[in-house]
Amino acid sequence: MPIRQSFLCLLLCFLTRPISAVAAQPDSAEAANTMVESERNFYRTGQAKRTCAALLAFLADVSVIFRPGPVNGKQVWEKRTESGLDLIWEPTFAAIARSADFGYTTGPAKWRPNKKEEKFSGHGQFVSIWKRQKDGAWKVALDLGIENPEPTSKPESLYLSLPTGSETKIDVAGNRKALQDAQQKFTETAKGNSRDAVLDIAADEIRTYRNGSFPAIGKNATRALLDQSAGKISFEQMGGDISNSADLAYRYGKYSANRDGKTEAGHFFQIWQTDSAGSWKLVLDWQQPLPSEKQ
Repeated sequence: MPIRQSFLCLLLCFLTRPISAVAAQPDSAEAANTMVESERNFYRTGQAKRTCAALLAFLADVSVIFRPGPVNGKQVWEKRTESGLDLIWEPTFAAIARSADFGYTTGPAKWRPNKKEEKFSGHGQFVSIWKRQKDGAWKVALDLGIENPEPTSKPESLYLSLPTGSETKIDVAGNRKALQDAQQKFTETAKGNSRDAVLDIAADEIRTYRNGSFPAIGKNATRALLDQSAGKISFEQMGGDISNSADLAYRYGKYSANRDGKTEAGHFFQIWQTDSAGSWKLVLDWQQPLPSEKQ
């Protein structure tokens, strides 16, 4: 697929758009702005030194991309040479953990073989996990995406989501255990009905990504999207991580689905976050089937 093999060579461009936000601790807000500024620098590096140089500068040493399964992104791009692909990306949503060390961005992308082409040949959506390194720099820890039809409207303004709640102390061990319990319940429910598994634990503004469709934002849109592909799914986790404050986490791995007697294998990725009451909710859900053998 030409996309997020692909999305990791996005020249990250943050435009001067208004930013909305919810109440949060000052450290989280400052970290979120630094993360966004890292995206600006990623874009500037790509413009000045071209794509591969930018990727090698901004990918974490232990980073994950999907080809189609999870592989080390830094190692992949160290072996790549420059191409003329013109890939344009713009974040429309970003979120940060309370510990200010972990966040993610998502938004639309479009691409064409080179800048001389007048029309873009593809459109899609990306998701990137950003993590603060020991030296304070922000690096991309995981990157993936989907393809969707050409949009008929301009992208929305960037919305920056900061942690809610006012507690000064967090039960990290308790939160980690609660996350394991929530994910285990999700996995067991999905064996009977994958749509119900998502909706039972979904945040009100969950973002659901499936190839060929625009992201479904919110429970109602997610229900409508998943009605088209509900079935029985088994999950096998391959990796993941959690913020130091244990309020934002992701996991990825393999899935095997049975939909109307048809089997399908692929990979999944999820982002989980605690709400204002401290309960874990699924805030982003992505699935990508393995390529057909005919392709």
